[in-house]
Amino acid sequence: MNRKTSRRLTTMVIYSRGLALIELMIAMVLGLVIIGAVTGIMLSNIQGFRTTRGLSQIQDSARVGYELLARDIRQAGNIPCGNDMEDVVNILNDAQGPAADVPWQYDFNNRFIGFDGESALSGVSNQIAGTESLAMLSGDTTGAFMLNYSAGSNGANFDIGTPNNVPHGFTTGNILMACNEQQATIFQVTNVNSGGNLVVNTGGSTSPGNCTKGLGIIEPGSGNQLCSTNGNPGPYGPNTVVATLNSTAWYIGDNGRPAEGGRSLYMARLDASGTGAAINQIEIAAGVNEMNLRYRLIDTSDFIDASAVGNRWADVNAVEVRLELLSQDQDISTNTSVNQGRLDRGFTSVVAIRNRSL
Repeated sequence: MNRKTSRRLTTMVIYSRGLALIELMIAMVLGLVIIGAVTGIMLSNIQGFRTTRGLSQIQDSARVGYELLARDIRQAGNIPCGNDMEDVVNILNDAQGPAADVPWQYDFNNRFIGFDGESALSGVSNQIAGTESLAMLSGDTTGAFMLNYSAGSNGANFDIGTPNNVPHGFTTGNILMACNEQQATIFQVTNVNSGGNLVVNTGGSTSPGNCTKGLGIIEPGSGNQLCSTNGNPGPYGPNTVVATLNSTAWYIGDNGRPAEGGRSLYMARLDASGTGAAINQIEIAAGVNEMNLRYRLIDTSDFIDASAVGNRWADVNAVEVRLELLSQDQDISTNTSVNQGRLDRGFTSVVAIRNRSL
């Protein structure tokens, strides 16, 4: 082998030599650094996304909860014919007897009433023990009115008119309010005849049913009704307003999703149709952990708890509502020992009752 061939072989050996151990270790370290940096950025982005999603969920729940709750508070106690109505007669069977025994969904004498954590709402199955709640009743202005009214052996009968002859939509079992400039009466429709004629009667299969056929009172200013079969027909006639009775309550309930926190803001609404009256429990906003309510009385400036209002619920003209909300995702907050690391925010709003804003 000559010198030229030997030099060529040496050069080939040099060029075909692999990486040294030190070079390989440096390359691996650099790769791990790059992978770590990319992983850190990815984890940071994921955490940022979860935080943003949690804040968005909290804000959405607060916005929806406040808008719908505030709407009911503003309308609380509304009577389409005038909120200064002295006589509001209630002929429903469940409204008879001591006021303490009247369920919130029928008790127009307590058309706006709050409950502290020691009192639970009747008819609601998923309320969280120890949480506050609020119940409100009002007459919904639907534009319907009586064309004629008669009371006899077959019950109280009246034809309903509406602007532009639009169907009134009332059905058997509906709980309604009739009113004029003299009084208002809460009753249940026992039958809807062909043509839209409403019948108010005793007995039958509707629940809770009426204690009398009459829609009137024993004497003006008494608010009392004679619960006999025929009762007192009342001062009603053409152009008497007929409205749906809205009865709602707001509370904190168990939503059955413990992985998301398990609590939501609920609305319980009276649903009276067909033969019976039921309470629909509607989930409004997820993640609402607590609802704190404080009330202001007429001619005062301070807000007080429900226990301090006593029997002066008719004098409440504003409500301070504070909602405590938690994010559905866990391990977002830096303090993972509280609420499983969920984000928490509190929002406070003051809502005035329109017909009591004096």
